[in-house]
Amino acid sequence: MSEIILHQYQGSPFSEKVRALLGYKNASYTMVNIPVIMPKPDLMALTGGYRKTPAMQIGADIYCDSAIICRVIDRLYPDKSIYPKNQEATLGAAAHWVDTFFFKVTVAMAFQPKSLAQNKAFADPKVAKAFMEDRRQLAKGSADIGMDLSIAKTHWLMHLTRLENQLATANYLGGQAPNILDFSTYHCLWFLHSNEALRDDFSPFTHVLAWISRMANFGNGTIKEISGPKAIEIAQSTHVTAQEKWPGIDVEGLAYGDQVEVLPIDYGFQPTKGKLLTASLEELTIARTDPVAGDVAVHFPRLGFRINKL
Repeated sequence: MSEIILHQYQGSPFSEKVRALLGYKNASYTMVNIPVIMPKPDLMALTGGYRKTPAMQIGADIYCDSAIICRVIDRLYPDKSIYPKNQEATLGAAAHWVDTFFFKVTVAMAFQPKSLAQNKAFADPKVAKAFMEDRRQLAKGSADIGMDLSIAKTHWLMHLTRLENQLATANYLGGQAPNILDFSTYHCLWFLHSNEALRDDFSPFTHVLAWISRMANFGNGTIKEISGPKAIEIAQSTHVTAQEKWPGIDVEGLAYGDQVEVLPIDYGFQPTKGKLLTASLEELTIARTDPVAGDVAVHFPRLGFRINKL
């Protein structure tokens, strides 16, 4: 099987979620450092339009969204699984809440004035303007992506207090071993704790700080870097491994081979279009032929995405 190629950039919180999991699994993998803002031509050739970060490539199979990326990594490295069967429903709901609602809280906290004032990247007005315009385009069409700082502060304090109380009783949110909720929560707190201007906000939460240290100690695995064009060459020279999986559950009146588009339901409404290959209650996969990357299969989690028949 082809190796994992993670398309990411260093400051991306969801990339850190995946990097930390790969570190926990003691994995060796390849990394492509993608631009922070558009254009991202090499990534678009692989995903067909999906532009959120990160994406994961295994040969000619492309996985979009950290939710499905983490599940695939756990399947490839089944030792120390982060998806205990006896907590599947609870963890699925809790991790999704953290990755969506609490992430919005995190973003509002991360971009507050005292944080931006010490951000060297935003010291250049042109850089700051380009970044904000890029994120405006990413959020275009979404009615509920931002959160006022006044609202975010209360929700942040509430959840950090709950985390502090729980982590006083165990090393991880999963008990004595981490589960997916640890990795989803960690990337949000990593995003804030990595900013020196915000680090003092963690001072009252000593158990949370100890947990952040334990999570960070997993590292990011063994990494080698390649270029975007090299990753495309790998996709071109590899056959798609995804096969038709049709469980007989008719959810949207779809059929194998239908021309469809898949896109997130929250923001980032840039669709990926192609032939429907997989439709289960957990996963959507479409096959597409790109003029640069060739034949690829693009995988999405069902949760958090919608599919439209064209």
